[in-house]
Amino acid sequence: MRAVRWNAPEQLELVEADEPVAAAGQAVVEVATAGICGSDLHAYSHGFAARPGQVLGHEFSGVVLDAPGVEGLAAGQRVTVRPLIPCGRCDRCAAGDPQLCESGHEQNIGYASPGAFAERVLIPRAVVDETVFALPEAVDDRGGALVEPLAVGLRAVRRCGDVAGRTVLVLGAGMIGLAATRFLKLAGAGTIVVTDPSAARREAARALGADVLLDPLRDSTLKAMRELTGPGAMGLGARVDAAIDCAGVATAFADAVKCLRGGGTLVLAAIYARRIEFSPDRLTEKELVVRGSFAYRDEFPAVIEALASGDVEPERFVSHTFALGDAEAAFRAQLDKDASLKVLLVPGQA
Repeated sequence: MRAVRWNAPEQLELVEADEPVAAAGQAVVEVATAGICGSDLHAYSHGFAARPGQVLGHEFSGVVLDAPGVEGLAAGQRVTVRPLIPCGRCDRCAAGDPQLCESGHEQNIGYASPGAFAERVLIPRAVVDETVFALPEAVDDRGGALVEPLAVGLRAVRRCGDVAGRTVLVLGAGMIGLAATRFLKLAGAGTIVVTDPSAARREAARALGADVLLDPLRDSTLKAMRELTGPGAMGLGARVDAAIDCAGVATAFADAVKCLRGGGTLVLAAIYARRIEFSPDRLTEKELVVRGSFAYRDEFPAVIEALASGDVEPERFVSHTFALGDAEAAFRAQLDKDASLKVLLVPGQA
């Protein structure tokens, strides 16, 4: 089969790879559509969590080809897959927190095991409604490939707590920020403010429900939020109820801390990839609640339902599709923040 192999920073190669073979409890899926994630970009550009010869790709949909001994899964079913494979045995998994699996996710697809930038992919541990999820007819292949990143955005929104009627600041309008924007709207947030340097991504956020758009390279986020909400305690800062950092840069973190009101919630949904400096005093003085948001817990079914109902529309997120053989061009397109939203690879596309 054909697969795209990462060999070194900015070096991808289309190769003939061995066909995956499923043992009992595993599954082989023919990939219909696969998305390029921010972590894939870090791997492509800098080698983040990558090793020579690795096949990347963990956001995908496809059709089951074989699933020996997997109850409820049969050849021909359309599915999406949770690529972070939990062990199902540790205390965290037993508590319903598979994203915190203590095994270290040793079989993660696209990381520890070959990923979906290929014609077919092995699911190392196939469990229906845990690692493999059926797609209804109303959810097309593009939507199926978006389930994973949409689930990341939904998880970040849930980590904010009750957002109904509240003012929420989303920093960064990449795929996760856009997903968070849409789910904030569906959750009844009162005012949604989105910051991003890309005009295209700001406009995408507007279409998904953002009320206020800011360019952090041109606008003062703090000034804009003070004008919108009024000043915070002692005339300092602003009165934002919750902020979701999807940017992963020091300036966005600082803006979030400045703009949050006393007792507000900061959700960190970004991978920073480098150290940042900040004063913990601001967290103490405001009694801010700071929550990490890693991947997803049990969000896949809710995302699939939102796609099936039309509450979330794939075309609002997808900007480009490329054939598997054009992976280099696809990655370059995804790196262009002024021109791209989500870029998809379609193995069956000529």
